[in-house]
Amino acid sequence: MVRAFVFVVFLILSAHAVSLEGKIESFIGEKSYKKQKNLIGILFKDKNLFLNEDKSVDDIKVLEKLKSNGLLKLFYDRPQKLHISFSTKSDALIFMRVINESLSSMGYNYFLTQRVVKNEDGFIWDIIISTEHIVDPLILSKSLQARGCFLESIDRSAKNRWSYKINSDSIRVAAIKGEANKTIKLKKPIKPYWIDVTSMRSISFASKIADRWYPSIVFFDEKLHIVRDYQLDSPTNRLKLKIPEDTKYIKIADMYTLDNIKRGISIYLKGR
Repeated sequence: MVRAFVFVVFLILSAHAVSLEGKIESFIGEKSYKKQKNLIGILFKDKNLFLNEDKSVDDIKVLEKLKSNGLLKLFYDRPQKLHISFSTKSDALIFMRVINESLSSMGYNYFLTQRVVKNEDGFIWDIIISTEHIVDPLILSKSLQARGCFLESIDRSAKNRWSYKINSDSIRVAAIKGEANKTIKLKKPIKPYWIDVTSMRSISFASKIADRWYPSIVFFDEKLHIVRDYQLDSPTNRLKLKIPEDTKYIKIADMYTLDNIKRGISIYLKGR
């Protein structure tokens, strides 16, 4: 009986060891894996260090070890079409916004949507990036963590195909946290301002006298559904608006061009 139990445990551990080795091979490629098998054996000698509590592979720890030892190639020999798939159970709008923010923070501002799938199992977004180097999964992971997400799993099915399964239960967009009864001065915008206005009742705006601001203000709930859209087709330097009760974020821009508020604006919030 004891022998049978030990044998079952051995099989389970062996299966996870194979899974670990399989992940390593997928991340660096079959050719590199065979070439560096002895080094990999040394680096990953203590396999338990690279497994989660449920004995699944901790992809981030594996990638960190590979990268720190120069085994994770992040550059292609020539420009490639990099296929990336993102999946989550979160709401599609805020998820796409956060992925956009994360990629943009890494310098990836242009990509093509290949597929969008939304069903009872969640949301999948497939994109294609023309690039000479791989989107660094470790940097992407940190960028997503800063927005309340963490990577559940990472897979590489081919040289230029990566997929990310993301837990986004605590997802949030990059936004300036509003404070009640305090003036916040916003510098020249490169892109629209995003303000977190949780528990705020009203917002007042003041643009510089030398600017001609045509306000474009959008109020969003926590899932980035539009609560209210306000636009004014005449220039102003002062504006006060009531914040709808379900509002989580406000996007502040100009109807025509951000150059119209190139000197920045100030906002003043009142709490509920």
